[in-house]
Amino acid sequence: MLKNGYDEIWFKAHGKRNDYVFTQKGKYMAQDIWNLFDGICFNELGYTYFLQMKTNNWASSKDFDKFIKFHQQVHVLSFNVTDKLIESKGKYIVKVREY
Repeated sequence: MLKNGYDEIWFKAHGKRNDYVFTQKGKYMAQDIWNLFDGICFNELGYTYFLQMKTNNWASSKDFDKFIKFHQQVHVLSFNVTDKLIESKGKYIVKVREY
């Protein structure tokens, strides 16, 4: 990501404790950022990117589309890290989709 111009890259560690998220409708507890993202970063132009990391599968784009529609000035990078594909030949490869 650093080689591609992203900066201030932060991944939220998963632990046994959840964080409180406060909304106009009340509060809820989340392990991920808004129960959807694993991290945040900025690109070279200063745009905010939310990060979603999955292993051996892609995250559902429905949740991303809904989030982006409501928060129009954000972008999402979704990562699929796997060693199960034929082309990976037993080594981990990282595929990326941008929303």
